[in-house]
Amino acid sequence: MKKLTTALTGTALLTLILGLAGCGETSKTTEKKEVSTPEGTTTVKDTKEVKQSGNNPPPAGTTNPAPPKE
Repeated sequence: MKKLTTALTGTALLTLILGLAGCGETSKTTEKKEVSTPEGTTTVKDTKEVKQSGNNPPPAGTTNPAPPKE
């Protein structure tokens, strides 16, 4: 019984560690726009952060494709 409890505890701990290791993956994109007007210039900085897990997450900035026409 002690071996079974030790094996289950070890498996649970390993699963927890591997699950938490995959949660820290993030991707950031920064877009900087400068707009000129007769009164002066304005700079707008837009930062987007993508939090997605998986082996091959889509790159930031992609859009969903349009559904097929029937």
